[in-house]
Amino acid sequence: MISVARRWGIPAAGWLATGLLVAACARAVVDSGYPVVPGVQEVDLKWQPQAGMRLVHRVTTDVEATGPLTRPLPERDRKQHIVLTRTTEVAGVGPDYFDLRFSQDGLPVPATLRFSREWVPVGITFDDTSAGEKDRRALDAELQQLGEPFTQSAQFFRRWKVGEVQPFDIRLAAVPGTSGSGRGTMTFRRVVMIEGRQAAEFDWQGRTEFLFTGDPGKGAPGRMSITGQEWRDLATGASLRLTAKASAQFTRQGQATDVAYQTDEVLDLARSQL
Repeated sequence: MISVARRWGIPAAGWLATGLLVAACARAVVDSGYPVVPGVQEVDLKWQPQAGMRLVHRVTTDVEATGPLTRPLPERDRKQHIVLTRTTEVAGVGPDYFDLRFSQDGLPVPATLRFSREWVPVGITFDDTSAGEKDRRALDAELQQLGEPFTQSAQFFRRWKVGEVQPFDIRLAAVPGTSGSGRGTMTFRRVVMIEGRQAAEFDWQGRTEFLFTGDPGKGAPGRMSITGQEWRDLATGASLRLTAKASAQFTRQGQATDVAYQTDEVLDLARSQL
C-alpha cells in the first residue's frame, strides 16, 4: 500500500475499492457515457466466483494533505500520484467458501485468504509455513487491508430495483492506525453496457468519524466523507469500474489538517478472466 495512505489514514488505491467508504453530501449522478440497456427495472446482483477467475484492475490515485501540521513533512508524504496494477485471483471455490490471492504490480502476497459465501474472512493460509510470528502478523495485517473492501462490497449483493436506495455500514478497521465507523447510502441507477458486458451502475455517499493514531494526527478525532460511483458486472458481480473522491479533516492543537483523495479503478478486461 502507498505510504501517504498509511500516514494519513486514508484508504489506499486497493480500497473502495474498493472499498466502500462513502461521502458526506448528496451530489448529482455523473453521466458515465456508457450506453444504457433499455427496459431493465430490476436486477439480482450476485457474486459468482469460479476457480481461475482473475481480476486485473488498473488503479490511479491522488492524495494530498494540506495544513500547518504538514509543513515539516517531505513533499512526497504530502502529495502523491500513484498508478498501479492490482490482481485478485480466485484460487478455489467450495460450497460455503472461496479463496482469494492478491498481487500488486506483479508482486504476490504470499498467502491465501478464505472467505465464507457471506464474505466473512474465515482463515489465512501462508505460503511459508516456517515464517516467524512477526512476519505472520505483518502479512495478516496486509491481508486484512486487502480483504476489507471485499467484505464491505458484500452489501452490493442483493435484488435491486432501479432508483432503490439502501443504507450500508462503513468500517475503518483495516486502515493502519485508524478506527472508526459510519453510515452511508447506495443507489441503483440503471444497467449499462461496458465493453460488451452488462453492468449495474450505483452511486453512493456517506460520512464516517475516525480516530487516527499516526503522525500528524496523534490521536486526534477526524471526519471523512466520500462520494463515488461503481459499475458491477451482472454475470459475475465483479467490479468493472469504480471512481471515488474523498475529503478528511482532523484538528490537533487548534490546527486543521485536510486530506483530499480521489481514485479511479478500471478492470482490464483483456488481461482478466471472468
